[in-house]
Amino acid sequence: MSNQVEFGKNNLRIYDKKFIKFISYSEIKKRTKVITDEIKRDYKGKEPVIVVILKGAIFFAAELMKNLDFPLRVETLKAKSYGNQMKSSGKVELFITCEDLEGKDIILVEDIIDTGLTISTVVKELLNYRPNSIKIATLLLKTKKFKADLKIDYCGFEIPDKFVIGFGLDFAEFGRNLKHIYILE
Repeated sequence: MSNQVEFGKNNLRIYDKKFIKFISYSEIKKRTKVITDEIKRDYKGKEPVIVVILKGAIFFAAELMKNLDFPLRVETLKAKSYGNQMKSSGKVELFITCEDLEGKDIILVEDIIDTGLTISTVVKELLNYRPNSIKIATLLLKTKKFKADLKIDYCGFEIPDKFVIGFGLDFAEFGRNLKHIYILE
């Protein structure tokens, strides 16, 4: 392992940044179960398309889909606004490979929403595909930074304006594989 990265039981260090455990995997599973119950109720009798925003949302999307017991399709898209920084660049790059979304009910799955710039850009682009509906599910929401004129339909946790990693979230591509969420100390 690189001498720049150290993983401990309740804390870790990546480069010169120290992170401490913030949200446990058991808390994530419990909250995700509540969200999937809401999704089941909202999409009863429908076949939604889950659109996962890569790379970070893959863990949350997988946890959601484990609990969904109805037909659905899965698509992915890549949205990038952070790079290897701890702040958004303010510019969103999209790489969309989704097809055949016209008339479909989309559940857009994101790992974290802070200002809302990325998710707004994604929604605006997906509307060009003429879906029937788009609902947003996010694991984490930084409510104090959120400025977008969008409704977040399913939210796991509202968190403070601090940098977090784990459960799909990364810092310089490290930490995605952690099962808990850690916060910058």
